[in-house]
Amino acid sequence: MHNPHPAQYARIPFTRSNGYLVRMFGHRDAAFFIESLLKMNAPDVHLIGNVPGWHGALMVSQPSVPGTHPDALANDEHPLWLLDFVPQPQVIVAHLRMPVFFVQNNGVIGLPLSRAAVGDTSSLRNADRPAPLGGGHSTQIRIAWPGYESWERQIQIRDQTRHRNEITLERFAKLVAGVVDRFLAHGAMVVTRDSAWRVGNGAITRNNVIIVGTVQVSAGGWMPILQILPLNPNGTPAHFYSS
Repeated sequence: MHNPHPAQYARIPFTRSNGYLVRMFGHRDAAFFIESLLKMNAPDVHLIGNVPGWHGALMVSQPSVPGTHPDALANDEHPLWLLDFVPQPQVIVAHLRMPVFFVQNNGVIGLPLSRAAVGDTSSLRNADRPAPLGGGHSTQIRIAWPGYESWERQIQIRDQTRHRNEITLERFAKLVAGVVDRFLAHGAMVVTRDSAWRVGNGAITRNNVIIVGTVQVSAGGWMPILQILPLNPNGTPAHFYSS
């Protein structure tokens, strides 16, 4: 296939182009497609990249149908037709919210999981205020506990009233506690080689966990900040852990 010869353009064999067509069809079927489209053997088809104003585009210097209007002009004289694109990474900028801390009325930071998991959050400061979680109707609570597979559960962050109001801080604390408690119950049945973070009888249980708060890690996900208490009064200092 004719190359419009300017040095700044890249000449790329179709079979190694790795564009959407090759990724969608696979190499063999993509070759069948391009041969049917351009009436050429696939190994002979070379695409043209680095076309100004067409980031990631892969073009050809002859169309499949004569008389088709070109999409671009190389050096303002050589016509080019768009055939494919190389997929580009999609960068999504999430506007993360400030961490949410669970502070008790007496100033103590954090709620014991053993109480919060059974609904005892009456000591939470500002319990009736809306949880500052942003928009949306649901979010994911994610736990990445050392030695265990990632654990993720969805919670609803709007109430069941007609106006679908944001849930209160107290309700959010209870939901987070429930996710953490379910993870510990699940983890107790899983074998792990990380003895320092093992959960279950004789290891870390709900009685050793303080839910300090949560931190938003993505547009749709929060992770709990957990304080792990020593397993015995003379043990090592407590671990602080953002799962």
